[in-house]
Amino acid sequence: MYKPFSEDLSCDEVKRIELMGESAIRAYRRVVSIFRSGKPGLYMLMGDYGSGKTLIVRKATAGLSSGRVVIKSFKNINNDVDLSCSGGRAIMGYVIDSFELFFQNPEAYVALARNYVISVSQYYPVLLVVSLPLVIGDISGYGDVVNKVGEIPESNKIKVSFSTEETKSILSRIGIKVSEHVKPYILKTPGLGIRALSSSKENDDSVEIIVI
Repeated sequence: MYKPFSEDLSCDEVKRIELMGESAIRAYRRVVSIFRSGKPGLYMLMGDYGSGKTLIVRKATAGLSSGRVVIKSFKNINNDVDLSCSGGRAIMGYVIDSFELFFQNPEAYVALARNYVISVSQYYPVLLVVSLPLVIGDISGYGDVVNKVGEIPESNKIKVSFSTEETKSILSRIGIKVSEHVKPYILKTPGLGIRALSSSKENDDSVEIIVI
């Protein structure tokens, strides 16, 4: 069955997928280098929704020859799911996916955010994955986390972005033709175009095009 979200893929499927686009490949290499270095601190991977950030970090953990990078998602705050595809036992660092949810509703996520942003980052590299544009709610009273994130140096930030032509090329490889009259954010984020494919029926591999 077609799986539009990379968190739904098995690690074997993640390993088989080829990253497309220069930006994604550079981001992958940078994420791998961060965790291989083992240097404690905060890092950030950011990009538009649908730009493949979760796939990049999952694939990066699969590319580590030893050790384990734990991937936690704020989408699954109430369970202990680890999206990592690394096979080692010794912890090398942490990835917090969908960290933008903290800024939208800080009260719901502040305990975990403080743990990783304030505490864990003193001992391990912690990569925050953030979807743009950032929607900010009432963050008063959470200055310790907000300020710490705001202090992440530019050298520790990774941006995933695609040109219009690059996105069209990526989508064309899987049989999606992009017309000239498409909303700009789809042309910047191939994942949104890919997610326009969805199974028409449960347990059915056929797909239909959904206009976003």
